[in-house]
Amino acid sequence: MPSGRTDNESDEETRAPPSEAPDVAALGAEVEALREDLDAKTVSRADLEAELKQYVRARQRRGKARGWGPYLVLLYGTVMTLGAFASLSGGWAILAMIVVWLSTLGLYALMVVVGVGASALGAPGRLVDRVRSWRGP
Repeated sequence: MPSGRTDNESDEETRAPPSEAPDVAALGAEVEALREDLDAKTVSRADLEAELKQYVRARQRRGKARGWGPYLVLLYGTVMTLGAFASLSGGWAILAMIVVWLSTLGLYALMVVVGVGASALGAPGRLVDRVRSWRGP
C-alpha cells in the first residue's frame, strides 16, 4: 500500500479519461507570453551597470561644505581675536581685531574659491550625466 493513501481503490477506477487533449499551440503561445512578460520585467546587466555608475558619479560630485573646514576657520578667527584682545589694549586691539577679521574672511574666501573651482571642474561630468539620462538607455 503506497504511503499517504487511505482508500483501497485501484488506479483505473480513480482516473478519469481526459475529455480532450490540451492544445499544444495554445500552451506554446502562453509560454511565449510568459517569457515576454519576464523579459520585460528583467533589467539588463549593462543598463544596471550604467545606471549605478551614473549614480555613483553624481554622489561623488555632490561635495558640499562638509567636514571640519568651516569650524576650523571659525576657531582660528576666535582664537586670534581673543589673543589680540589679551595681549593688546586700546586702538591696537581694535586694529588687530580688524586684521584678524580680514584674515579669517580671506581664509574663508579662499575656501569658497577652492570649492567653486572644484565644482567647476565637475560641471562637465554632470552635464554628460544629464545628457545620458535624457537619451535613455
